[in-house]
Amino acid sequence: MITQQKGLMMRTNNYEFISKRDRSDESGSIGIGAMIVFIALILVAAVASTVIIKTAEELQDRAEKTGDDTRDQISGKLIITDVYVNTDTDSDGDIDALTVIAKLASGSDPTLEGAMTYLIICDNGGFAADTGTVDALDVDATDITATTPLNSGEMFRFEIALPNCVEAAIVGSSLPMTLNVQGGGDTRVDLEIENAGVGAKLI
Repeated sequence: MITQQKGLMMRTNNYEFISKRDRSDESGSIGIGAMIVFIALILVAAVASTVIIKTAEELQDRAEKTGDDTRDQISGKLIITDVYVNTDTDSDGDIDALTVIAKLASGSDPTLEGAMTYLIICDNGGFAADTGTVDALDVDATDITATTPLNSGEMFRFEIALPNCVEAAIVGSSLPMTLNVQGGGDTRVDLEIENAGVGAKLI
């Protein structure tokens, strides 16, 4: 009887020991699982934060570039104050050349005349155009050298010859003219020819 009781007690103690060990193993497994999940969450958060930071930097760069482009488009352009007929040597009223008076828009960087171009397109029985680089003069007709930059708001003039559009430059016609500043914006006007006489204004 005593032997049976001892045996029962030993089995009970062994069962309690095994139960405690199982519970300990189960707790350890849960702890390892929780650690794995925690590490995985940290990795996911790190990747997500990297993507968010990179995206934010790209958006900032795009916004800055858009702002710079917009500023250049607004400030880096020519303002046309007057356009008039320069010469009219044909008896039928064709206009051979124009004089343009313009200035750089406020906020523009100092600009060399070589960075400014003009384009006039026309239809004289087919597509034609006259284009070239601005050869700037002071309003009093004094030449501005190619190495002398024009400043914002500084008034100047230049001539445009019309060898290709001369036949289209007649009374009643309209010639689209575009002025461009390199790295800046375009200025477009329609030249309405109501009078082909020398000195006649076209805008």
